[in-house]
Order: sequence, then C-alpha cells, then structure tokens
Amino acid sequence: MIYSKLCFRISILLLLPILLGGCGLAKLSRIQSEGNLTVVESTLEGNLGTLDRLAKLGNTGLIVKTARAHSSYAGFLEDRMEEAEIAGDYETAAEMRAQAIERYKRTEAYAFDVLAKSDEAFKEPRSVDMETFKKALQKLKKKQVEPLFWGAYAVARGISLQKDDPMQVIDLARVELMMARILELDETFYFGSAHLFYAVYYGDRAPTIGGDPEKAKEHIERVDEINDGKFLMSKFYLARYYAYPKLDAELYRRSLQEVLDAPSDVYPGEEAATALAKSRAKRWLDQMDMLFDLEEMEEGGIE
Repeated sequence: MIYSKLCFRISILLLLPILLGGCGLAKLSRIQSEGNLTVVESTLEGNLGTLDRLAKLGNTGLIVKTARAHSSYAGFLEDRMEEAEIAGDYETAAEMRAQAIERYKRTEAYAFDVLAKSDEAFKEPRSVDMETFKKALQKLKKKQVEPLFWGAYAVARGISLQKDDPMQVIDLARVELMMARILELDETFYFGSAHLFYAVYYGDRAPTIGGDPEKAKEHIERVDEINDGKFLMSKFYLARYYAYPKLDAELYRRSLQEVLDAPSDVYPGEEAATALAKSRAKRWLDQMDMLFDLEEMEEGGIE
C-alpha cells in the first residue's frame, strides 16, 4: 500500500509540469486578469477535478489553490441561484444552492487541512471547544492568512446559504474570530475582504441582533483605502449593505451606477473582480424598483 501511494505521488510529480503547462491550468493561473466571466467560470469548472487530484499530493500551495478555486466557482453558483430566484425558477435556485454549499464544504475541508498541520484544533474547527480554538488562532502567523481566510469565508457563505439551520448559524461566532485574526495578521489580504465580511456582518442584520450600517460603512471605506478605490466590489457592498439597510435609494443607485460606468481596466490585472462587480451591480440595480418603494419615498420627501 505504501509503495503504491509512493508510485502515485511520483507519477503525479512527473506529470505536474505537463499539467501546469496545459491549456486549462495555464488559463487558471491568469484567471484574475480575464474580464470575460463566462471564460472565468468555465475555466474554474473545467479544472476543479485536476486540482482535486493534485491536492492529494499534500503540497500546501496546491491545497490552498484548490480551496480557492472551489470557493470561486461556488460564487458563480450563488450568482446563478440568485438569477433563478429573480426569475421565479425555484427548482433551479435550490439546485444551485445545494451545489454551492457542497463547493464551500470542499473549500472548508481543504483550508482547514492545511491549518491542521500547524495545530490539531483545526482538524475539527467547528466542534473543538472555543477556548482551544481561540488559542489555536493566536498561534497562526501571517503566512497562514490565506488558508485561514478561505476556510473562514467558506464557513460564512455556507451559513448564509443555510440560515434556517441553527446548527450552521451557531458557528458564526467562530467565523467572526477567524476574520478578526485575519485583520490582525494582514488586513489587506485578498483586497481586504475580511473587512467586507464585517460589512455583511453589520449591514445584513437588524439592529436588535447586532446590525449597524455605520460600522458596515467603516469597513467598506477601509477596503477603498486599501485598494485606492479601484476594487469596485466595495461600491457594490456600499449599495447592498449600507444604502439598502438605510433606505437611501439615491446612494444605492449612484453606487451601483458608478460600478457600471467604471472602465473594465480600472484595476489592472484584476479584470475578473471588476467584471464580477459589474455583473452583480447590474442585477441589483435592475431590482431597485422591488427593493425600494420609490413612489412612496418621493411623496414622503425621502429622496
């Protein structure tokens, strides 16, 4: 058995340069600069199986890349879920939701597998006692921010997609601890996305259960500072998690329109993120009449 596993690893290592040089994975390595979302989605989908196989080698870098790829693809599934919900196709929406949850579970498993190499507490991150979990987080260094972020993000998205399951929601406290640790270690990681978690954390909840749009706005503004205002997703978050909760229809409209009007190369090398922000901005701007009672707001002088 040991011999066969060794042979498998050697054979994969020998094939690795060929695989990485292949059309699919070569595209995957340049995916951030691809502005065509159809190409981005199909490239991710087409390479997940290969990445899963490469991750079995146990190489930390490959495992983290695989975690990120599954998470990124899950984001596309969520978008398709949202589009189906808007169209009233609830069967497709349910299927997309289920697929996205499964991808986030894989992301979570890969990310915590990497972190478990530094502390066994991450082998069972959802069930280990909270004090042990906190101590394990404090041991992490800046170089471990990447797997920590993808693990935390996957848990957070899984919770968001299963809000009716109290066994999922109970883990939100652990996500908050992980994101807080990321801010301590490297708040700039992945466009400062740990701050965007807090934008959702404070902006998507009622004040009675800890919601605070002003705190959400503070985190969004910090993302703008980190990226010199080039990361358009922050404007989408400003509309979705600040303007909408505040019923500020004008700010909502203006923020989303700014995303749509921005040049596709506003953030050179990050065209995929820009295209994704534009796609989501358009979808949410198109829903504005459903989200805001504009006639009533105009009559009441709110605008």
